[in-house]
Amino acid sequence: MDQPVKRQYFENINGLRFLGALGVLLFHCATLPGAIWGEFSEGFWYEKSYFLLGRGHLGIILFFVISGFLITSILLWEYEAKGKIKTGKFFLRRLLRVWPLYFLILGFGFFVFPHLPYGIQTVHELWRYLLFLPNIDEIIMGPHDPINFLSTLWSLGVEEQFYIVWGILMTFLTLGGRFNRNVFVVICILIILASFVFRAIHLGDHRMLHYHTFSVMSDLAIGCLMAIWTFTGKAKAFFENIPKWQIGTFYVVAIILLVYEGHIFRDTLFIFGRILPAVIIGAIILEQVFSKNSIVKLDKIPLFSFSGEITYSIYIVHSVYIYYWSIFFKNHGYTSEWTHYWLFFAVVFISSYVTSIVTYYGIERPFFQLRRYFR
Repeated sequence: MDQPVKRQYFENINGLRFLGALGVLLFHCATLPGAIWGEFSEGFWYEKSYFLLGRGHLGIILFFVISGFLITSILLWEYEAKGKIKTGKFFLRRLLRVWPLYFLILGFGFFVFPHLPYGIQTVHELWRYLLFLPNIDEIIMGPHDPINFLSTLWSLGVEEQFYIVWGILMTFLTLGGRFNRNVFVVICILIILASFVFRAIHLGDHRMLHYHTFSVMSDLAIGCLMAIWTFTGKAKAFFENIPKWQIGTFYVVAIILLVYEGHIFRDTLFIFGRILPAVIIGAIILEQVFSKNSIVKLDKIPLFSFSGEITYSIYIVHSVYIYYWSIFFKNHGYTSEWTHYWLFFAVVFISSYVTSIVTYYGIERPFFQLRRYFR
């Protein structure tokens, strides 16, 4: 009988996940209900807050890089422990992780929400969501539908497509009990180059550049390269003993570059707009995982580790609360003061967080426990 695969636990990934989800939530709070703020949205402080909060795509890049890193690491661990990858069991574990909440929000969006107060009948096509192509549906139908909590599922579609393709590819690369790392690295580099070509062809088409799998797959490939670097032991050796002053310098430079990357990659350079953030985020992940001299370990910050556990639900539900709270604030005239603006952020976050605790223990965790049968 096969022995269970002993997997390395990467500390501080949960804290990073929470930061990513928080960034996306703040970005959506600042952008999705923007019309309700009226003249207040033309003020100096609103403009500055929008500049700082308008970095939600960095949270998505973080999610994709983490996925590439963790999924590849899991598959490599399984290959090392068992000499092969059990693709079917891998797919079942991913199914138990993603499907419950995914189909819950689908059922709500397509069949329940239209019949609720302020509900809207969506023009999104259900069949694309059932085939895990919500990103393609968002490209086609997104401009015509204001139900943004269905739109947020686009990144989950990319994740599912990645699980399927990468699971099959890794199984093929490890057939016969041999894994050629050089071929793996070449494939990842070709994916990144292909993403550049796709972005060049569609330069100027915002929806294609933002939502299409071929446009964002370089983020996943960066994570996959991080995994193979980690698998060889070289990533740990590189990051483990970096002096604290060098880490601090890196974070200062990284923050400046991430804040102003939109000004760097303009016009034709937008083709390469995702690669620098993905590399920087990848370095942050490895620093958090391996460094002994980190300025701060995110999982040590109170509630960050637990909040990372419920991140998936926060990402799924927050846009529902943005939709309903924006209606509440508008109907009650809470749209003209700075305090109203930040109160809106607070109530959306609290509502999403409390709901995520309920869904985590009531839905996600019971399905998690079933995954042990598919090791």
